[in-house]
Amino acid sequence: MALKALKGALGMLFGSLVLAWVGASTILDLVAVWVAFGWPGVILALVMAPLAFFVAPFYAAFVQGFWWPLIVEYGGLLVLGAVFPLMEHLGHGEQRTE
Repeated sequence: MALKALKGALGMLFGSLVLAWVGASTILDLVAVWVAFGWPGVILALVMAPLAFFVAPFYAAFVQGFWWPLIVEYGGLLVLGAVFPLMEHLGHGEQRTE
């Protein structure tokens, strides 16, 4: 029973980390676009979100010298990508009884 509660708590923590990472990445990308192109650029970035959120961190880093979007977005992706298999491994130890 304690192991199940621990798994639930770790799952909630992982979900919270993913939500915080997505929020921070989005905000930093939008700030980088706003600094470069103003409000019309932010509106266009929201319309073209997949392309904008892929290109914006690189543009901010190499053109503006603002490295935080690249560090948070792709660094967080690497860290959470490394943690996800560990979370999956914890979930497979549970026996299902239906």
